[in-house]
Amino acid sequence: MRFIVKILDFLVATNVYVALAVASLTSVSLSFCDAQNYDFLYFVFFSTIFIYNFIRLVNVAYVPSELDSYRHHFIYKLRPFLWFFCIASAIAAFYFVIDVYRLVFYPMLLIVFISLAYGLPIYKKSEKWLRLRDVPGLKIFLIAYIWAWVTEGLPAVINTHNLDVLAFVERFLFIFAITIPFDIRDLSFDDFNLATIPQYFGLRKAKWIGMIALLIAELILAYRFFFESNLDLWGAIAIYLTYECSAFLVYKSHPKLQERFVTIGVEGMSILMAVLYFSKDIILNQ
Repeated sequence: MRFIVKILDFLVATNVYVALAVASLTSVSLSFCDAQNYDFLYFVFFSTIFIYNFIRLVNVAYVPSELDSYRHHFIYKLRPFLWFFCIASAIAAFYFVIDVYRLVFYPMLLIVFISLAYGLPIYKKSEKWLRLRDVPGLKIFLIAYIWAWVTEGLPAVINTHNLDVLAFVERFLFIFAITIPFDIRDLSFDDFNLATIPQYFGLRKAKWIGMIALLIAELILAYRFFFESNLDLWGAIAIYLTYECSAFLVYKSHPKLQERFVTIGVEGMSILMAVLYFSKDIILNQ
């Protein structure tokens, strides 16, 4: 068991785990469009690894203290390897986007700009350079918007389908909800001026906001199942179970819980959705 935890820690620290989460949601959305574009899926996977590692490595030029998490110590110690991994992922992402770039070039430009501006300083205020994530109250909405566009908006573009606004809003609400536990985890470290949801509303209300977001997502899911034709019973149940598990984790979130509760448990809800969603194909093919 300890060996498995170490592997998961490695996947989290190298951002492979979060890339699997993004790719999992993208794969589910591609299935809605009745198409699996593997080049695009690999592009999403490797570009996520690149963006997350690049932003972290640029911002990790410090000597970690004992107050930092195991993840920060790991990143600091293995910077050379992570830089190599980051560059290799960028090359792989470029390779896989060649065949599809004409379809997603302009939407991707906006997403890449927002993603980089989220983690890198772009504007100056009071003699201090700030990132988009430093704008009070904006961080969680940027994350939910970028993830929703990459995992729900771009699959529609890549398959020349009209964007399903309800599906987009549902995905936004899901990402919004599972981001709240990350802000709860960071309560002791975030600058209070960030005005994250737990900071602004308090721990209890923040949990309720997350669970209400998931409830609205479930209502949208029910509407899509009964009134739209691109979602079968198995898929609806798989997504519903994911939302219920996510609501439980949001409810159990607390600043004093182990970091793995968020980095592995909450982040893993996106992977769980794909596992449940595609388990039908695995069972039928046996």
